[in-house]
Amino acid sequence: MARSAAAKKVAKAASAGGSGRSFRPRRDILFPAAMLLVVALGVVLILVARNERSANAPAGPPRLGDHWHSLYAIYDCDEFIFDLYPNDVDDQSGIHTHGDGLIHIHPFHTGVTGQFATVGAFMREIEVEMTDSRLELPDGTILDESGDGCASPDPNSDDPDIAEPGAELRIMRWETLQAEKALAFTDDLRDVRFLGDGQIFVFAFVHPSIDNADVPRPDDAFLRAYLNLPPEDQPLIDDLNQEGPIPDGGENEPAEGDLPETSEPAETSEPAEPPEPAAEENSMGNEQSSAAS
Repeated sequence: MARSAAAKKVAKAASAGGSGRSFRPRRDILFPAAMLLVVALGVVLILVARNERSANAPAGPPRLGDHWHSLYAIYDCDEFIFDLYPNDVDDQSGIHTHGDGLIHIHPFHTGVTGQFATVGAFMREIEVEMTDSRLELPDGTILDESGDGCASPDPNSDDPDIAEPGAELRIMRWETLQAEKALAFTDDLRDVRFLGDGQIFVFAFVHPSIDNADVPRPDDAFLRAYLNLPPEDQPLIDDLNQEGPIPDGGENEPAEGDLPETSEPAETSEPAEPPEPAAEENSMGNEQSSAAS
């Protein structure tokens, strides 16, 4: 009887030890899931950062190695200001001026290439204040839309916006030397881009009622002559001579084929010179025939 009871106890213990239920390890999936989530988030962040970097990368010209020149002028109400921004002797970006009335565009780094080659980059380099409503002149004077402004072109107008003095700051940009009409910008002026060699810019401070077509195109003789010179002959203006040479055109002006190319077509072309009247030639010929007879 006692042996039978002992045998039962041994069999029960053996059965309990072999079942494995009490010692089966638990498989915890929380840690692997968390690691997979971290990896997935890291991949997403890398892709987003790459896309943003690609979107902010410089696109298009000017590129490193390009060397362009643009003419600028300042038009205050009804006349050009002939003072020039001084020679930038400590050029850090490659978009600057030599005090010659030209903007020299030869980027030193990608921060001022492509869409970052702007009027704002130029103003930042020469340390001149410019916003959508204010412009610092070479002598330090500030033109401000909130100030006295420009006299009305029609003080007797029934429209108070025309009759009262006022001012609006614009940038006029002629795309090429051939262009007669300019594009006008009134907002985000610092973002206006340099798009090619031989462009013309006017910083115009005018009455708001003035039509864009009434802002005059500045004399471009110096720019034309400058672009037609080899680099070693292009003058650099020093601190003692801020005005720069003003050529009289003529033989120094480049031929049409020498003008710089641009990806944006000019709105208009320079008119061809009219032929000499044939009537004058005929009359001169008749006079010579009469004299000979």
